[in-house]
Amino acid sequence: MRKYLFDQLTANLAPDPNVMTARLLVCYDEPGPDQPDDIVSVGKVHRTVSVNSMVGGGGAGWLEERYTVEIEIDVFRGNDDPQYVYQRASDLADATIAVVRSDPSLGGLVLTSRPQTAAHEVTWDDKHMGRHGTVAIEVECYTRI
Repeated sequence: MRKYLFDQLTANLAPDPNVMTARLLVCYDEPGPDQPDDIVSVGKVHRTVSVNSMVGGGGAGWLEERYTVEIEIDVFRGNDDPQYVYQRASDLADATIAVVRSDPSLGGLVLTSRPQTAAHEVTWDDKHMGRHGTVAIEVECYTRI
């Protein structure tokens, strides 16, 4: 699932068209030393396995798996325009959610997936160099094994 989401986000997200020097990084987990102003990180996966139905020795489909995939978006702009930072982070979040909605089976890897939550926030940079817009998205996935 992570690889599918990573590949689709890499193919479908674009740098900010309003900022000539803007770069976008789609990565797994924490970004390395290359940290452009727009970062989309496909991160943690939480997995829960439970019994769906038990007949005899189990068999196909007797277990169900639920996964929650965390995707973090971080947008930085070196100015004091919180609305622009919020809007850019929201645009990246909407495009990320559109990837999941366009193929809820995630390329046939799961039975269903859906965006579950998205938390948006804009804060001052720790060094007071501008603003960060962040969005934490959780994608819930379901399958049977």
